[in-house]
Amino acid sequence: MQLSPAVALAAASAAISLAVAGYAWQRPAPGAKAVAAFSAATGLWAGASAVQTAATTLDAKLLADQVQYVGIAVIPVAWVSFAAAYSGRDHWVTRRTVAALSVVPAVAVLLVATNDAHGLVLADATLDTVDGRVVLDREYGAAFWILTAYTNAVNSVGTVMLVETALRVGRRYRRQAGVVLAGATVPWLFTVASLAGVSPIAPEASFGVASLAFAYAISRYGLVELAPVARDRLFEELDDGVLVVDDDRRVADYNPAAKRLLGTDLATGDDLDDAVPARVLEALDSDHDDDDGGPVSIRDGSGQRWVAVDSTTATDDVRGAVVLLRDVTELERRRTELHRENARLERVADTISHDLRNPLTVASGALELAAETNDPQDFERARDALDRMDDIIESTLRVARTGRSDPEITTVSLADVAERGWQNVPTGDADLDVRDDETLPADPEQLESLLENLFRNSVEHGTSDEGPVTVTVTPTGDGFAIADDGVGLPADEREAVFDRGFTTDEDGTGLGLAIVRDIADAHGWRVTLGESDDGGLRVSVTDVATADDEDGERAVAAERAESETARGTD
Repeated sequence: MQLSPAVALAAASAAISLAVAGYAWQRPAPGAKAVAAFSAATGLWAGASAVQTAATTLDAKLLADQVQYVGIAVIPVAWVSFAAAYSGRDHWVTRRTVAALSVVPAVAVLLVATNDAHGLVLADATLDTVDGRVVLDREYGAAFWILTAYTNAVNSVGTVMLVETALRVGRRYRRQAGVVLAGATVPWLFTVASLAGVSPIAPEASFGVASLAFAYAISRYGLVELAPVARDRLFEELDDGVLVVDDDRRVADYNPAAKRLLGTDLATGDDLDDAVPARVLEALDSDHDDDDGGPVSIRDGSGQRWVAVDSTTATDDVRGAVVLLRDVTELERRRTELHRENARLERVADTISHDLRNPLTVASGALELAAETNDPQDFERARDALDRMDDIIESTLRVARTGRSDPEITTVSLADVAERGWQNVPTGDADLDVRDDETLPADPEQLESLLENLFRNSVEHGTSDEGPVTVTVTPTGDGFAIADDGVGLPADEREAVFDRGFTTDEDGTGLGLAIVRDIADAHGWRVTLGESDDGGLRVSVTDVATADDEDGERAVAAERAESETARGTD
């Protein structure tokens, strides 16, 4: 056995490579097994080279030389597999792909094992003495050059993938990829120099440099544990939108989710003010002012959605800002539904508390009279009031349970419902005048509640020192009107009285006319206030569809009359 610096270098390379292979094998991240296979193959190649250089007999040198080809065959497959996983193309590394890449190396190993029969790999081999050392003088066959060309081609594919990755990812990954590329370049240069006969050192002695590069990249930059594939997949597949903006407010980068959430076409280099909707820009400005304006509503061809907009200072890789977009459409819909539900429940509570007052007052007064007079009519009136309270409770609970206030429409008599409603309101000396009768489609209970509130409003707010009011119910063809001869309501207050809580009476609740409008809206009716013929208040309830049709007919008639007038003038 002959020892030399070349033997020591090759042995050291083998030891380093095998150690790195063991370390990488324990990592569960994508590409780790390929790193382990690559390092193990270079370790085997370098180790067999050390044995071949140290051996002094032809048979020993040829055996060690043949063992090297096992490592040579594995290296290109392992290298391109690692590069694919590292660059986010690990889906290329399937069993079928690995098998296809392994065909040429496997055939080469088989030809090496049977070389004595054909000489396609090693055409001739003799021993020679150079500077007192026994060296193996080899003449390669055609299969060797085919394997060399194939290995270089496959390795080049992996190298190109690493270069492309280094160019498109951040600084951390660029340095990581650069270390690996630099380490892999050294053995390649030594191999080329050796084949050209200009290097006295066998290329196997430099394999430890590549393994050291892997070890450094793993320990310093988290190679295989923190690979660009994770960044790319996260950026491209993230449901939240990410928009990178440079110092000049230009779009520097974006992911598909940002384009989808903004509902606009994005391109690198676009001016931010032109590329994103104005509402998003306003949200960004409010975010900088620490003023949370809430989600932004965006509407496009796919419908309406709500997007939460936030921004943060960019990393040292990109100056400017990173805009974060999150789709909160479902959250906003649920929040809106919750607000709607709370408002509905509040209306239910208001209706119960307000509408029950009328029949409760009637029942209480009737029972007081009945206790004094023992008149059956007073008991009957109290019983009717209690029945009305039961109807109100049942109707309100039905709305609360179903979550709907849709009326149960049937054909009802306006006069009959008005008479029942009047009995359920403490009217004192006030009079009811129902002029004519008319049937209309309505929910009887809701219509009765509407009339009760209008009657109570007229009696309580219309009475003056001149005496009790008279309330008139009049069908109008497209609805009905409730009028009184009381003190009326100023014109500037007529719209405000429909707001919940608004009242002109210190003891009022401000719910009566709000409930009237709710019931009217549920029926598709329009409620308007005006002055009655006697100077009091007139409440008109009209069917919206009928009123719109009549307005349209009147507009057409007016236009026709104007046209005829114009023709007569001509």
